[in-house]
Amino acid sequence: MIALAAVLSQHFTPADLPAAVRAALGKPLRRAAPLTQLTLVGALACLPAERRHLPTAILWQSTSGPRLETLALLDEICTGSAEPMPYDFLATQPAIAPAQIQSFLPGLQSAMHLPLDSEGVAQWSMLLSLAAIWLEEGRYEQVLCAQLDHWPDAASGHWLALSRAPLENPVARLHLTDNAASTPHPDTPDFPARLADWLAGTDSPTLSLQSPVAMRLAVEFARL
Repeated sequence: MIALAAVLSQHFTPADLPAAVRAALGKPLRRAAPLTQLTLVGALACLPAERRHLPTAILWQSTSGPRLETLALLDEICTGSAEPMPYDFLATQPAIAPAQIQSFLPGLQSAMHLPLDSEGVAQWSMLLSLAAIWLEEGRYEQVLCAQLDHWPDAASGHWLALSRAPLENPVARLHLTDNAASTPHPDTPDFPARLADWLAGTDSPTLSLQSPVAMRLAVEFARL
């Protein structure tokens, strides 16, 4: 059984994000880009300390990516107002985030970033399908799936933690199916928040997330 271990949505102002990192670590994370900070606070909130050493993968998508940092670099180059600092820019790239947080999440073995090209559209179905396959194959004990974005006035992280190991209090279970529901849930960036609403309700015992690409494939969640 693939267990849903945690459902989490976090929202910060850019000014509050470093404080959230300090609260999680007890110290600041130096030279860390907002996406790295979001990755850290979300991953630590999803995984209790006793599970952070287990073989772990992170799959995360982003609409914003390092857009703000890229625009700032281009402005410096085009206007000549400042000399670009290439190492500072490289530190903002999504591929750097796993290396910066691994000391706090020692079980982290793999991380993959998937950029999105349209606002309001996500690929949760793809992330969850890949995570479920990896867990069934025994590659990892747990996989964290996330949507992370930071904009000039807001930063957000939506997370789902999946596990193949027996859990004391799993939130729900999930599986892949080719029998898509007649009214599947749309694949949007804030899907974990909608999933949390469903879990808190008492209506349908299952929720289906339809793949926008493979229309016959769906991820189905079931209450326990």
